[in-house]
Amino acid sequence: MALRWGIIGPGKISHDFATALATIVNDSGERLHKVVAVASSSAERAKEFATKHGIEHALSSYEELVKLSEVDVVYVGSLHPNHVEHSRLALNHGKPVLCEKPMTVTSKEAREVCALAKSKGLFFMEAVWSRFLPAYRYMLEVIQSGVIGEARVVQVSFGFNPVEKVDRLIKKEKAGGAILDIGIYVLNVALMAFGDNMPEKINASGYLYDTGVDHTTSMTLLFSEERLASLNISVNTAYPNEAYILGSKGWVKIAAPFWCSTRVEVSDGTVKEFPLPDAPFPFVFPNSCGLRFEAEEVRRCLSEGLKESRIMPHSTSLLFQDILAEVRKQIGVTMPQDSQ
Repeated sequence: MALRWGIIGPGKISHDFATALATIVNDSGERLHKVVAVASSSAERAKEFATKHGIEHALSSYEELVKLSEVDVVYVGSLHPNHVEHSRLALNHGKPVLCEKPMTVTSKEAREVCALAKSKGLFFMEAVWSRFLPAYRYMLEVIQSGVIGEARVVQVSFGFNPVEKVDRLIKKEKAGGAILDIGIYVLNVALMAFGDNMPEKINASGYLYDTGVDHTTSMTLLFSEERLASLNISVNTAYPNEAYILGSKGWVKIAAPFWCSTRVEVSDGTVKEFPLPDAPFPFVFPNSCGLRFEAEEVRRCLSEGLKESRIMPHSTSLLFQDILAEVRKQIGVTMPQDSQ
């Protein structure tokens, strides 16, 4: 039987997620995931999304969605500041949750959401989809094989210059800025390469918009055993968008766009490609068909009765939040949620 999803927030990432779900079928061609409901503050947007994706319930009430018995799990694809509210709503109505990153704006909020999920005995996972991509699983295999020796340095850049400066990137009330929008992606590479552990030292510097959120930030993370991560992000400058893990004997490269890459190169000449299947609609963002892998992790975890993913556990979400909170503090980025 297909896993039945309810989607909160019919935005661009939710479109890509619903489209990726449609590509997941069993050997008989039967779909393993189905979106049965979508909710928005705009009834018109919900109806438009539902019509496009063949969804039965188009709702203008989030509470109505989480009360539906047909919904097995909720995908929170709303704007960053609303993630905590919508995750709580779903959990309080007995629904497991896959929440887009960042799951919350602050560490305090993240701890509260994880604690709520545990108290309710419900599955909760932050949607850091890179972790589940075949390219990233292969990257880990390369490191663990010893072919590059000891992993010592991680270098990652993620930067783009959008044609239009959208509110989501520049306004505090939208939890904008490079750190909260794309910081998790560069940090994720470092933590996967070095293990999900807190750095011994964090040094950060950057530049802010007049709105008080960062547009360009540089982070240097020092880990135990003299390991270092150099991470650079920007929402107003184009970067190569590649990731390197450098070892004592060689290196492994996650090709651009590294956060959703389908290609891994190794210093010994090995090149691995991980093509994605065709989808029923065009995607908004690159390689979004890869969202299918995090959805399959949710299905697997729920079928096994797990309350969190071993690949993306709560502890890693809290680690992300704690590190990015320190980065924000060092460069002077504050959010309204920090004082709550």
